[in-house]
Amino acid sequence: MAVSNDIKNWKDYLERKFSDEALYQIIDNTDVLSNGVYRVESKTNETVIDFICPNQDWSTLDDIQFYSGAAKAWSGELLGGNNPKAGLFNRENLDSVERLLKTPIKYGWISVEYYLGKRLFKAVAYKNENGSMGEKIFTDYNTGLAGVMLLPFTLLINIFLHLGWIGKKSMIVVDPIVKTRR
Repeated sequence: MAVSNDIKNWKDYLERKFSDEALYQIIDNTDVLSNGVYRVESKTNETVIDFICPNQDWSTLDDIQFYSGAAKAWSGELLGGNNPKAGLFNRENLDSVERLLKTPIKYGWISVEYYLGKRLFKAVAYKNENGSMGEKIFTDYNTGLAGVMLLPFTLLINIFLHLGWIGKKSMIVVDPIVKTRR
């Protein structure tokens, strides 16, 4: 989507970006400004894109995240979380958000999940580069405080998982919302 000069804030941008009702369902819970979320749900797959905590006039967003019910890996905090400057409505951030949104909308992503027994150890999201793992988006460890306190063991477990000596690995391809490829 080419961003026109008559877009005044994030709300204008989102309403235009996700106006195709055949592809998207909008759930606007931003009336709860302390933790409101403008949610975009795909109608073509299980992808959800959250635009988190806009301010009153929609000139800033705290964060943007995308995920899918089909996979454990997610995008992480794409705007850095709770950094109003990072989410300020301006040309640079509009261009950045346009690039970020290409992953869930046009490319899809690959979730590589590592399990110890039935428990998820970590999930890694990669941009889908025509069926191959492209740029890493985010790594999410599911170890909690124990994983931090036992960091040397966590690192060893991670190495052993990658070598295939322990646990199991699964790969889930999350299709793009718009099914046509680049």
